[in-house]
Amino acid sequence: MRYFNNLVTSLVILFSAGSAVADDHLQVPEYGGVETFACSFNEGKDMDDLLKVTKKWDKWFDKNSTVGYTGLVLTPYYYDALEADVYWVGFSSSLEDQAVAQTEFLATDLSADFYDVYTCESHAQLAWVRIRDEVGPSADGVVDFSACAMLPGTTQQALSTADEKMNAFLTEIGSTARIYRWYPMQGGEANGADFYQAGWSSSLQEKGANADKFVRAGGPLVQTSLYGELLSCNNGPSATYLEVGGGNVE
Repeated sequence: MRYFNNLVTSLVILFSAGSAVADDHLQVPEYGGVETFACSFNEGKDMDDLLKVTKKWDKWFDKNSTVGYTGLVLTPYYYDALEADVYWVGFSSSLEDQAVAQTEFLATDLSADFYDVYTCESHAQLAWVRIRDEVGPSADGVVDFSACAMLPGTTQQALSTADEKMNAFLTEIGSTARIYRWYPMQGGEANGADFYQAGWSSSLQEKGANADKFVRAGGPLVQTSLYGELLSCNNGPSATYLEVGGGNVE
């Protein structure tokens, strides 16, 4: 029952993320689908073997896919306990496109090639919402995760207002951080989190530079003043990522 309640909460937050307009319709935020696989390499297999399979998948995708889908391979970089060797993350422009991409893939024999390389312990569905992205994606880099819960009494309007102020602050200090929120839907226990926040950088150096700009400009105090009464967030792992194929996700 707890997981079902988390799912309902996530969907309510996601689809109420826009503010109401004059005709009583909601302005739905820009969102799409995310699927994640947590996997460990089979005996005798490694990243080189996985990348060979992803090249085969990318060639198939270019010729056969009817929807956009971008695949990334994530390798844990900062972590407490290592639960998997590698993570597959796939992005779609909508939840319907996600379903189409999955259906088309399952109609091939490519999954056998992947599972010859690794064994996956989990497969989860989430929805992404764009919070800040002024520079666009990069083919590789590093992503930082944190798990966040909305505090009692927090409204989506208050959170959106705080996001606007934080985005303005980040732009003012020249930060290139890309920020998205992932809302859990199916396939995994949310453990009390309403969403996971993902901060993307094109390199470890860019990540460090953005962190220095944030600290030196008083970012921690700004963050506390904007979100301290709205959210409770726990910093989580970081991972390096590599785009391995697909495309056309806006």
